[in-house]
Amino acid sequence: MTGEPLVDPLELAADERRTRRIRMPEGRTLGFLAVFAVIVFFSGGSTLVKLSQTPGVTVAFWRMILCSLIWWAILWFSEHRFLHLDDLKASLVPGLAFGINITLFFTGVTKTTVASAEFTGSLTPLLVVPLGAWLFKEKLNLGALAFGGISLVGLAIVLFFAPPNGEFSWVGVAWIGAALCMWATYLLTSRTLRQGRSVAVVMAHITPIAAVVTLPIALIVFPGTLGDVTGRSVVFIVILGVITGTLAHGLMVFAQKSVPIGVISMLQVSQPALAVLWSVLFLDSSVRPIQLVGMALVIAGLAMVTVQTQRARH
Repeated sequence: MTGEPLVDPLELAADERRTRRIRMPEGRTLGFLAVFAVIVFFSGGSTLVKLSQTPGVTVAFWRMILCSLIWWAILWFSEHRFLHLDDLKASLVPGLAFGINITLFFTGVTKTTVASAEFTGSLTPLLVVPLGAWLFKEKLNLGALAFGGISLVGLAIVLFFAPPNGEFSWVGVAWIGAALCMWATYLLTSRTLRQGRSVAVVMAHITPIAAVVTLPIALIVFPGTLGDVTGRSVVFIVILGVITGTLAHGLMVFAQKSVPIGVISMLQVSQPALAVLWSVLFLDSSVRPIQLVGMALVIAGLAMVTVQTQRARH
């Protein structure tokens, strides 16, 4: 989980039916390539934040500013319009949750390992599924949640058997846990926002709100950090803004035209593992063999939660 609006498990069945109606077989290969690119882009977010060697809140704020400008331009050129007050009102709560989530996650990932951050954050469905069933008066699939227990066991292995090299931190995990809660809040509160609005409209209204809420956090909780921007910081902030904050969203929309949402969701459970691979390659992070077992359990549990959630809604 890198704090990006991916597939909401609550909408899998409805989106699956919509996708089935518009699926284009001839574009299936390109669709799968787009999904692969999306997973690669999002999985690299944590490593990019750490490579920036910049406080997480600083990266979050300036990335949001950059993404706001990009999405405003996309909205203007694609739909010949700018921000609307009604859309801003509808985006207020999701935007606040999104901004806090990005800030918490980027801060947390600078304080602990990518493995602990990504696999802790990946458990969002275990919150979204029961809370969504309660909020939207849907039938709760207890079978799906039971498989979530496998993921919890796997996460415990990943965390408690972290390499004793000083990179792992329970403080960082706590930041990620808080980010997970805010990500779940975003998914739950943005469900109606994302219905009937294009990705350009949603992102163009959410990102400035996210930037605004990040500002007081930076000024009050991390005073003096917003100016900690170097040439290295700018490079990675731009990469994050363009690749994970913009391009990945466009590719996801393209992929949904030919690849079923359920398939996309299943493929995305591999994202944390790929994130760990990038950290090993580019950050020289260490992973113990027993942690690989834990990671496999997390992924297997999440995959089963996804499958069971889809079956319950068909």
